[in-house]
Amino acid sequence: MGVVGAVPALARGGVAMPRCVVVDLGCVLRESFVGFKGQVGDLRYRDMGAEILIAPGVNSLGGDDRELIRRWLRRGATVVLEYAGGARISTGAYFPYVEYFWPVRVKIREFAAVLLQPAPGDEVIATFQGQPVGLRRRVYDGTLVTLGSPLGPVFLTGDPDARRWLDALVQLHIER
Repeated sequence: MGVVGAVPALARGGVAMPRCVVVDLGCVLRESFVGFKGQVGDLRYRDMGAEILIAPGVNSLGGDDRELIRRWLRRGATVVLEYAGGARISTGAYFPYVEYFWPVRVKIREFAAVLLQPAPGDEVIATFQGQPVGLRRRVYDGTLVTLGSPLGPVFLTGDPDARRWLDALVQLHIER
């Protein structure tokens, strides 16, 4: 079982584990929600004591959702938005992997990648066919991570590199 599987109440090596919360903010990819939930365990909905908020399969955000995310970011949490809308990258004749550069360097099978447009202050953390599909930026005291290639469904395949990516994200909170 990976580090994330030990979240929420267990400690590893005497170090308290950060908690992850998976929330449904209008998820349009049920397999993504199920995949992330399976990785982080059965956690309480909107647990404001958590350090990582994951919103899988988001197509659009309402005002209440945006305010929830702002509250998490203001208190220093990492928010992972798995974006499932927008212009898709062509899938004709391609190497079917997203290359992640942060929080760990891995290649993970692509699942309907969406091209993201970096804004000033964004760091590209993942690319597909040389195009940005993963971004991160500091917002308030937290970190906003936007994934344009859904990662949740890949967990359902047991992909070890997808687990390494999520474990590395959790590890960043342990080291704080």
